[in-house]
Amino acid sequence: MSQKVEVSVAEEVLRSKVAMAILRTILQRDMPLPISRIAKEIGSNYVTVRKHMKLLEEANLVKVVEYGQRTLYKPNEANERISAYRDFLQAWTKQT
Repeated sequence: MSQKVEVSVAEEVLRSKVAMAILRTILQRDMPLPISRIAKEIGSNYVTVRKHMKLLEEANLVKVVEYGQRTLYKPNEANERISAYRDFLQAWTKQT
């Protein structure tokens, strides 16, 4: 008999390649992005990205920006995990 281990939302984000690709994409851009643009840039489909955006919203890592009838997403700079992930990306991609 196995026990189900409860996984936090933050752990779900870290385990998800799609969620991490979304975070990387919105951190590398200097403007809020729609799901369709994010999906195109990471090579995924709209439905999958939308599902992961809800996870990122739940983890308080992204903010929704309403622009007319469009829904855009940007990093939640108030969340300390965003700055930590940004630092990680910069360190990892830095040329030595």
